[in-house]
Amino acid sequence: MLILFLRAVLLYAFILFILRMTGKRQIADLQPFDLIITLAIADLASTAIADTNIPLLYSIVPILALYLVQQTVARLSLRFRRFRTFVCGSPLLLVREGVLQEGVLRLANYTVSDLCDHLRSEDVFDLKSVQYAILETNGTLSVLQKKKGDQPQPKLSHMLILDGAWCRTALRHLSIQPKALRALLRQYGVREIEDVFYLQYLGDGSLRLQLRERRGAKVLDIPQKEVKALCS
Repeated sequence: MLILFLRAVLLYAFILFILRMTGKRQIADLQPFDLIITLAIADLASTAIADTNIPLLYSIVPILALYLVQQTVARLSLRFRRFRTFVCGSPLLLVREGVLQEGVLRLANYTVSDLCDHLRSEDVFDLKSVQYAILETNGTLSVLQKKKGDQPQPKLSHMLILDGAWCRTALRHLSIQPKALRALLRQYGVREIEDVFYLQYLGDGSLRLQLRERRGAKVLDIPQKEVKALCS
């Protein structure tokens, strides 16, 4: 019994260290590949704890291997956007401007009942009050409700540049030409798109820009009146 106790304590400490190294703090932060590796680590650890005939190294080495796989996938996802999309998927717009997207719901294997269940968990009890609903890559649902009273109609924000690369789907959706946007950025001292950490189109029609750390991580706000001319 003492051996079982010590093995459990040692593996618990080791797994806690590994999970802390991954940088994830809660289940909601886990992408699909993170969750798979977490479950595999749990299975390896439980087997070694219960069976004293299995050397601890037979669990520690595979757990280390899974950790290295997770770190490799995470770093590749940070560096290559297409790889990140392949591994993690993309957010899905289930409700657009108050209209349920039937094709997207079918693609996500999501029923209207599933959507209503998730909306209630966000304290939204009426589909009529939903302006946008986005199914995130980690399975959570983000909801933007319609205006109340004299409030302006809320709009969805879009990433136009991310990690120095164009987000062309968003640009097409907003009818913004990269050439015109590049000219606007030059007015703010941005010569190369690769220097942009992110450029976000906000719901009020303005832009939020942050440069990379090598450019001082400078943050700029571009007003709505200058952005209007970009949208044809």
